[in-house]
Order: sequence, then C-alpha cells, then structure tokens
Amino acid sequence: MAILAVYPHARTLQVAAWDEALCEIAIFPLSACSDGIIEQQLLPWLKTFINTSQDLQFIVTSGGTPEFTSSLATHLGISAYTIDPATSSECPPLTLVTGTPALTRRCAADTFIFKYLVRQEASDKGLELDEARFIVAHLDEENHLGALFGTSVLEALTSFDEGPFALRQSGALPFDSVLDLCMSSDGKDEVLKILHEEGGLAGYLGLQNLEDLWACQGEKADAIREALVYQISKEIGALATVLKGKVHSIILAGELTRHEPFIEALAKRIGFVAPISVYPGNQGLSALLAGAQRILEQSPTQ
Repeated sequence: MAILAVYPHARTLQVAAWDEALCEIAIFPLSACSDGIIEQQLLPWLKTFINTSQDLQFIVTSGGTPEFTSSLATHLGISAYTIDPATSSECPPLTLVTGTPALTRRCAADTFIFKYLVRQEASDKGLELDEARFIVAHLDEENHLGALFGTSVLEALTSFDEGPFALRQSGALPFDSVLDLCMSSDGKDEVLKILHEEGGLAGYLGLQNLEDLWACQGEKADAIREALVYQISKEIGALATVLKGKVHSIILAGELTRHEPFIEALAKRIGFVAPISVYPGNQGLSALLAGAQRILEQSPTQ
C-alpha cells in the first residue's frame, strides 16, 4: 500500500505517492478552494497509477494546510499524520523575547525539514545525533534557517519575518520604513502583499522563478545575488552564536543549492564556521516520506 505525502510550499502544493514499487511526484498550484484542487487535480492524478480507495495507507503532511489535509483525508477515507510539527514552544523561552512586552517572536519554520536533514547528516557523517550541533539553511522560494542541538530546534527564522529575503518575501526590514509603509497603505492586507508577495527577487528583478536568477545579467542582478548571499551568510553567522561557536556541520539545502557558484560564494563567507554539507533541491517531500517510514516501522521519533 502506498503513502501520500502532501507539502504546501510557496504558491504550490507538492505531492508524492510512494511505496516500494513506485514514487510519483506532482506539483499543483495552490488556490483558495481546497476541494477544487482535490477533485479536479489531485484525485485524477492519483487515479492514473493507483486505486485511491484501496491502495493508499495514510497521508503524511507538514501541517501547513490543516483544512486541506483534513478534507483530503475525508475524500480518501484514510488517516493523516503531521510529521515533526513545528511549534514555537519548541524553542527555548529566551528566543521568544523581543524587546517589548507587547510582541513575541514566532521562532517558527519548516522544522520538519531541519530534523530530516540533521538525521541524514548525522548518519552520513557518523555523528552522534544527540550530541551534534547543526546550522540548517533550506534555501528555496522561501528561506528557512535554524540552529539545532540534535533534533531540538534552538532557533528558527524565515524570509517571512527576520530571515534573508527570498523569491517574493522581503525578509528582515528597517522598522521605521515598515511603519512608513503601513501609514501610506490601505490596510494590513496591502502591506502584507507588498512585503510577502512583491518583495525579494520578484521586487528587485521581476523574477517569478528561482531558475531565472542565474540568467539575469547586469550590475543590478549581480548586486542582488551578492546581497542574497550576504544576508544568508550573516544569519548563519548569527546562528553560530546560538550554538556558542560549536557547530559540527552547516547543512545547505533547497533549490538555490543546485547552483555551484552560489554555494561557492556562500562557502567563502561561512566556511570558517564549520564544515558545509549540501543536499541539493527542495527536501520537503523527502522529509515527509522519511517520517512515513518511521511510522511504518513504529519507531519513536528522535
């Protein structure tokens, strides 16, 4: 029986159907209507190679779209499991302090990917997982970075809040300028659209796909690429202080890491911190399927 992995990422829904005999992957555009995606796209795709009513065992998900997952599980008549769900309470209390009692940090990211990658890294490098310290940067359409002691998340940030900018998100911004933007805009929704959909590489270079970043020519494109490397490197350096400078490995993953010049530029800035390991491509579905394996084996989550 097959497992269905469901991973909402950026503006897409990434799905994989997996068992010992097959691994089929598809990417669908996200829309406001979850039933529309299920009935018009996902179920027809599944039916091309699997009997959805009999041959699916369960769903694994990141927990990013609970209503969608619940609706899908109902359509298929199977259970859904959230793999390594992210919670801000996982981070130490001191990381949630901001500087004003009125505000609390989120300290949230796709930590299920972090935990998958540190398990992989510990296995590949022969490290004792419970004793090893890692910095993880999943660099994709969204950027997610964290510091981990074993599989415990000590710090996390993304391009939606305090992290480096990404394809559409603006990342960390100067406080006064954000206030000015709020005052000159027509409300919260407009501000969030500007910051989370029209910022980053889309705002600076008009990009709609990460792949186009490497095709852009000219001084402006060179400067934005260098700024992206700079911001990512700066946050990795800050995460090293969370681990008190004792870092066994810096793990780089995501679609951006498929490009060797990008990795070389990062390594020049962060190579002194710790050895660098690269896991090219988005790791969301791989992380979910690894979680499914743990469920099948009835192994306790580390």
